[in-house]
Amino acid sequence: MLVLLLKDVNKIGRKDEVKNVSDGFANNFLFPKNLAVRATPEIVKKAEIKQKEEIEKKRIEKELTIKKSKEIEGKRFIIKAKAGEEGQLFEAISIKKIAEKINQNGFEVSEKQIIVKEPIKKIGEFKVLVKLNSDLESEINVVIDKEDK
Repeated sequence: MLVLLLKDVNKIGRKDEVKNVSDGFANNFLFPKNLAVRATPEIVKKAEIKQKEEIEKKRIEKELTIKKSKEIEGKRFIIKAKAGEEGQLFEAISIKKIAEKINQNGFEVSEKQIIVKEPIKKIGEFKVLVKLNSDLESEINVVIDKEDK
């Protein structure tokens, strides 16, 4: 029997997929738990359209992410901080501060996307990774400058 899955079902398939399952499995498990509905030709057609829309949406999102990656790659962001005479900062530069600076300059990133190899505790220029998605990273330069009194 052909069914349209309403939710992800282990070892069967993902939401909005049309699957061929045994009649007993559909009638005794999937239908009572509202995990699937019988796949009529209309439902199958709607599911195919929805899948095509999802694929197109993901393609567009990927293109936008690639564009964003190219725009942010190599940019310099200057953060002013209080420091002692030797260039030691009074407090380490947080990921939150870096994210705020990037966002102030027109790039939307979250704190979770920023990867700092080691805490920034002194004045200087540091390489920081911005992970835009699971397989796309951009390297930016964060310049820590002494704050004027």
